[in-house]
Amino acid sequence: MSVEPFASGPRAGTLAVIAVPARMRATMLRRSLREHPGPAVAGLVGLLAAGWLIRYALHGDQHTLGLLAGAWVLGWIVLPLLLGGGRGQVRPAHLRLEPIGGVPAAMGLLAASAIGIGPAVSLVALAALPVHAARYGAVAVLVTACGAVLLWLLGLIGSAIALEVVGHAGGPTGALLTGIFTGTAMGVAGSLWAVFPWVSVLLVAAPQEVVRGMAYVPSGWPITAVTGPTGQGVRVMATLVGIVVLCAAAYLMLVRRVITTGVPFRPRGTTAASPPGDGRSQRGWREWMPAATRAVAGRELRAWTRHPLRLQYLAFAVVYGALLAGLPLLSDVDLLLPWAGPLAVLGAAAMSAGLVGLDGTALWLPLTSPGGERAEVRGRALAWLVLVTPIGVLLAIAGVLLAPDVDPLAALSTLPALLGAGAAVPVWVSLLRVRPVADPRHPTSADNPTDIVSVLVATAAGLLAAAPVLALVIWGPSEVAPLLPLVGLFSGAAAWRGGIWLADERLTRRGPDVLAAAGQRSRPPDTVLPLTWDAQWYRENKSTAWALGLLTAGWIPVIPQGVMPLAFGIDSGWIVAGHLSGSAHTAVGLAMVGLGVVMLLAGLVLWDRRPQPGGS
Repeated sequence: MSVEPFASGPRAGTLAVIAVPARMRATMLRRSLREHPGPAVAGLVGLLAAGWLIRYALHGDQHTLGLLAGAWVLGWIVLPLLLGGGRGQVRPAHLRLEPIGGVPAAMGLLAASAIGIGPAVSLVALAALPVHAARYGAVAVLVTACGAVLLWLLGLIGSAIALEVVGHAGGPTGALLTGIFTGTAMGVAGSLWAVFPWVSVLLVAAPQEVVRGMAYVPSGWPITAVTGPTGQGVRVMATLVGIVVLCAAAYLMLVRRVITTGVPFRPRGTTAASPPGDGRSQRGWREWMPAATRAVAGRELRAWTRHPLRLQYLAFAVVYGALLAGLPLLSDVDLLLPWAGPLAVLGAAAMSAGLVGLDGTALWLPLTSPGGERAEVRGRALAWLVLVTPIGVLLAIAGVLLAPDVDPLAALSTLPALLGAGAAVPVWVSLLRVRPVADPRHPTSADNPTDIVSVLVATAAGLLAAAPVLALVIWGPSEVAPLLPLVGLFSGAAAWRGGIWLADERLTRRGPDVLAAAGQRSRPPDTVLPLTWDAQWYRENKSTAWALGLLTAGWIPVIPQGVMPLAFGIDSGWIVAGHLSGSAHTAVGLAMVGLGVVMLLAGLVLWDRRPQPGGS
């Protein structure tokens, strides 16, 4: 696109300079809508949600409405990070070579960010605030409308800052925030059965603790300004204006820094990793461990603390496990609290099932060193164990302390089994199914070297290792309860040994193939899934369609219909085994678990047999 307006005079060309990024964004949006229907479908869903919010505003609770508006603004900031929404945005780096100042650049970039389906739908959704204030008169509508615009600007600027700092920066901070965001979203989605009753109460009338908390939430201030005293209304609206101004100033500083230096923040200088023989890599390790294994373990621990994607995966696992165990408290269910540690360990194992794909051609080092394959496998597994064990233990202890009435023996006994399987089996899986990233030197949150098969295999290995403990808890006599920790330790040791042996065999026998797969700079194209029903696509991709259906539905008989009634005694109305008792209850629960396992295995087989794009 031509940038001739930059050559105009300073005053005459200011508006033209601001309009250039907006025109760029409009052109990109038109082309993307013609090529991909996804944003249009998402916009339609968003409009439906905005319509429901406006309908709720007519007769709903004002505090709940403020909470929902705040959740909408927060989702506007967070969701583009999770869904890759920043790929079609105009970034400050795009203006580095143009003679444009920081203020016009920031204004132009914000104008460009305002062009899109998301900002338009958000503006419609926030119109619920003046709709709710209509009962208080015309002045109230005007005040809340100004407040809605301020919240819209807050979401617009916050999303622009988040996309630049988190979405495009591969540093540790961005990786941790992305992992926390994704873990929170998935944790809430996985605990909807526990969250929904609380949401139902909230929609009717906000509890007093929510009412008191909303006094500190900016999304509730526009309505508070028209329902409270005049002096309070002036103060909260002035505070909201000040927050927007501070965010705008922060974005201006960010744009200036990017235009000047090319990066949002100056990264700290990195130091070279310690060589294998350096004493720093051996510090804290026992002398009986081979030096090569100590070096690999030290390298892996350093990578876990510095590599953005590894930090993102670890943060996701911790937050996801903690929320799966903690959110049921909203429904007065504390049975899962001691399982926070095991769930986090299982999530960390699943997210570690593709780490070899992050290394690229660095795998030639163990392949050319004497005994390097064995040291590589054991060092990776040991580093994972050293890193994840304290996290799992601390979360498990916290769950035990928060739920003193729940017997924690089963959870604590499965923890060593899950640790043993999680440390070794993902190493084998990542060597078996290598998914390289485009550029291992500069990974971003958009890269994901794992696939559904790797995640499911690593998860299934952990569940299989914990199965003996769970079987004794469910069907064993009470006399064997003191032996459960020993059974867990034995199962973890067996899973460790089996995973190490499989990984050794894979890397020793097929090392060159693994290296060639990890060194690829481009992945084969993924299977394109239609967003609407396409009979022709279904006829040509029956195995893919059935695989997706089985892998999605297979977890329903395993977890809610099988594990929940058998292990935790949760028998809701929609759980089939809950309507039976005695041996019939157990038999139906086991049958559900078996059915789900068969569905998942069939889905894995069909997924591997799906037709590949390009005929490969």
